[in-house]
Amino acid sequence: MKRTEARELAFKTIYSRFFNNAEEDIFSKANAEELKFTSEILKHFANNYNEINELITSHLKGYTLERVNKVDLAIIIEAIIELKYMDTPKQVIINEAVELGKKYSTEKSAKFINGVLADIAK
Repeated sequence: MKRTEARELAFKTIYSRFFNNAEEDIFSKANAEELKFTSEILKHFANNYNEINELITSHLKGYTLERVNKVDLAIIIEAIIELKYMDTPKQVIINEAVELGKKYSTEKSAKFINGVLADIAK
């Protein structure tokens, strides 16, 4: 598993927490480095959730946070955490988020995710 998979693991965990579900056994395939990366993302998620939501809300055009598809929201949150709190190049973060949107969400999600993150990354 690489960082791409570690990001996917973080996204899945964030998504599952929207519904107070117990995380599925998604950590069993991760190695120590990937678990460390994922844990760092989840630590920032827990410590900065309200700030992250405020940031997203301030960059939504024509949407409220409640209207955003939960899969898209989890992807955007994971990406914002990397943008704000971690040392990952912006283009890598946005590209990975768009790819997660293509894989797990609707046809329009990739464009939506890209737009929100590009605006935040400015």
